[in-house]
Amino acid sequence: MFFVRTAWMMMGPLLVTLASAFDVSLAAVGQLAASIGITWGITALLVGPVSDMYGRRMVGLTGLALMAAGMVGSALSWSYGGLLIFRLLTGAGAAMIPSNSVAIIADQFPPEKRGRPISILVSASFFALVVSIPLAAFLADVGGWRLPFWVAGALLLLLLGLQWYWLPSQPATKESFSFSGHFREVIKCEGLWYLLVANMFYQIAALGVFTYLVALLIGTYGLSQRDTVVPLAVVGLGAMIGSLLGGQVANRAGRIKWSVLALVLGGAGVCVAFALSPSAWIAVALCGVSAFLLTIFEPVTWALTTELAGESRATANGFLATSNQFGIVGGAAVGGLVLALGGFGFVGLFCLTAALLAAATVTRVRVRTTR
Repeated sequence: MFFVRTAWMMMGPLLVTLASAFDVSLAAVGQLAASIGITWGITALLVGPVSDMYGRRMVGLTGLALMAAGMVGSALSWSYGGLLIFRLLTGAGAAMIPSNSVAIIADQFPPEKRGRPISILVSASFFALVVSIPLAAFLADVGGWRLPFWVAGALLLLLLGLQWYWLPSQPATKESFSFSGHFREVIKCEGLWYLLVANMFYQIAALGVFTYLVALLIGTYGLSQRDTVVPLAVVGLGAMIGSLLGGQVANRAGRIKWSVLALVLGGAGVCVAFALSPSAWIAVALCGVSAFLLTIFEPVTWALTTELAGESRATANGFLATSNQFGIVGGAAVGGLVLALGGFGFVGLFCLTAALLAAATVTRVRVRTTR
């Protein structure tokens, strides 16, 4: 999960270098960063039934292999088009990891004990925000833009070897449902659809913290690109701690109410940081607290999804991963328009609105539970 978010976020520090290397605009290189979401969203939706039918091990190892191939291929890319192809391949591999990993946890733990391991999984992902962005920038400065891809590819190959021994090999539910049967089982679950919509709005709200904070610090307070590394690490640390706390919340009977409270307060914090903050570091502090509050919801969504889906949990997790991409891509597009029309204050209001919509939608989710 650490490498999944690394693969997604590592392009940020490399944009200027890549634009110079391939003689293209920053906007064009930005499409390389966004392109991973295309194959990610499609693959996540389709790979779930494969995991449910034929087991988690095959899907987990295949995802790691594709990610490693995508990273090594990116390091060897000869042109903008070649790098785009390997970024798409990386996205397909990355999409196989989160939903499959949560399904493995659901196979190993009963519902009342899933929150903590899921929260550890999610926090490992957010740890990449603290480490991967500054490390990618450092490696690119030392050895050029190809070096971060070489290092990530080598580490992924090492991890693939370790996972060959680590991943459980028990079969899933091949006898219960066909490929289409797993989709039908998920589609008819009304509560899951409310959860997917709530998760999409949550991703949009969180996007304001992780995407537009750098632009706020540079554009409003005059910080340099290098000066934003520590603020991003602060926000990443807040997200890590919030995701760990989310595991405790996911195991409680009142998890929906606590999630609603965290979403509302987190969205309000982003709004104040972008619209009213008198200084850069107050904005950073508010965004760190908001990241902490908002990410409490993420382990709760994964835990609820596994409970709602029954035997088709990996399929449902794939739907959840696809809703993530809808939120990320849609939020980036609409958020950019809002920024152009009304400035950073409107971005804050936009994130607050998304958080409120997530809170309102998740209250419609009902899960049968003995807790």
